This record gives sequence, C-alpha cells and structure tokens, in this order.
Amino acid sequence: GAQEHRVCSEEETSTYMGIQAAKNALTKGGIDPATIDVVLSYTGVADHETPKDVYGIINGAGCDGAMAWTIDTACASFLSHLHCANALSSMGQRRFLIIDSMNWVNRAFDDDTKRNGPGSLVGDGAGAVIAETVPGRGNIIDVLELSSTEDFNFIKMNSAQVTGDREYLAFTKSPKIIHRAFSILPETAQRLLDKNGLTPSDISWTITHQPGINAICKWHEMVGIPLERNLNTFKAYGNMSAANIPVTLDHFISNDQKINR
Repeated sequence: GAQEHRVCSEEETSTYMGIQAAKNALTKGGIDPATIDVVLSYTGVADHETPKDVYGIINGAGCDGAMAWTIDTACASFLSHLHCANALSSMGQRRFLIIDSMNWVNRAFDDDTKRNGPGSLVGDGAGAVIAETVPGRGNIIDVLELSSTEDFNFIKMNSAQVTGDREYLAFTKSPKIIHRAFSILPETAQRLLDKNGLTPSDISWTITHQPGINAICKWHEMVGIPLERNLNTFKAYGNMSAANIPVTLDHFISNDQKINR
C-alpha cells in the first residue's frame, strides 16, 4: 500500500490465503461450513490451472458438497460474485461463501515493475464474505457490468504453458486504453444511478477498486460523490485486485464500524 506493504511468503499461496479468509469469515459469522450452498471464488495468479483453486479452498474450509464456481472478471470479480449470488438466490440457493485471493507481488511482476511501476503499489491478500438469502429483507438494488474489447490489452500476462517462458504482467502504454480503463467505472456508476432514479446525494458510502488514490479521487469527482464518502484501505493494503472490497468491508465493519453487518 501507500504506507505499508504486504507480500506473501512462498507458503502463503492463493489457495492458502483463500482458506484462511474463508475460515475467518465462517468463524466470525458463527456458521457451520457444511451449511454453505455455493462457493464463488477468484484467485489471481492462481496456484493451479486445473482443477481450479476453489476446490482446494472448499476442502480446506470444510465446505465439501457445496457447489463451487470460479468466476474471473479480474479486479471486478467480487462484484460479479455478488451479481451471481443474487441471481442464484432466486433459484433457491440460500447461503453463499465468496472468496477473492490475490497473490501477485512476487508471482506477477518483474523486479523493475515491483520497484518503480504499478507493482510498487500492490499487495497480496484475500477476503471472504458470506452472503445469505433472508426472506423479507433488503436485497441488492441493481447491478450493471460492462466490458469493452478496447480494454483487452490494458493489463495482460501470457500463459507460460504456451510460451514456455517465465511470464509477468505487462501494462499497456497506450494513453487511449489507459483513459478508457479509468473512465469506464464512473460512466458505469452514473448509468446505474440514472437507471434507478438515484443521484449522488443518495449514496451514503462508496467502496471501489483501489488501484491508487488519484484514481479514486478522479472517479468520485466525475460521478459527483464527495470523496469523504469513500471508504478505502489503500494506505494499509494497496491494490489487491478483487480482494480489496471484501477486505475493506471487513475493516469498516470490525474496526471503524461505519457499516452495519
């Protein structure tokens, strides 16, 4: 992060961190792992190509028998998991365990990028959330997910199985692609507000992906939401890809208590 830097050891794999996050969430919630119906997972820079890491996670967390899906929309994966859980709840699934794990400081960046580039602001870690269908209570109001073929080359890591080389994440240097990648979030947020007849003043708190403080500030300026309504943990954790939102939720529920569980 901006002030602290968390880097995994060799033993702290994506699967290992996912298991620990899952166990912590289950313990905090006082929930029997055997009652989990669906496990939704994303492990950035995964331990295994096949079978997917989620199967190691459900085994380690004691959720044997649960339906297990890997859903990978990169940094947006946690929101995709919520979207999926919301849809499955209407089909009778009741209790969901969402796990997002990122292990990329040592695995995905070359030494120069770790020292001087985007790799200097990233961190390793995992977050888990348990979502439950509760009749008669509020639900997710709406979800809007968008993709663009123009963004494909924003950040990319080739398959070592194909190239035969040690591969690292590569970031585009195209100003057009960079602008598009950082403008799509406020555009999507505005469309979602408009679709539901809401204005920025209706929003109590925002929790966003956190690639950097400058990006977070710019996004709020573009949407018209005051920055003081943003909850982030960038100074402590940096950019942990999809793990940022569940980790930030836990921080502001457990510590600052700005969010009610």
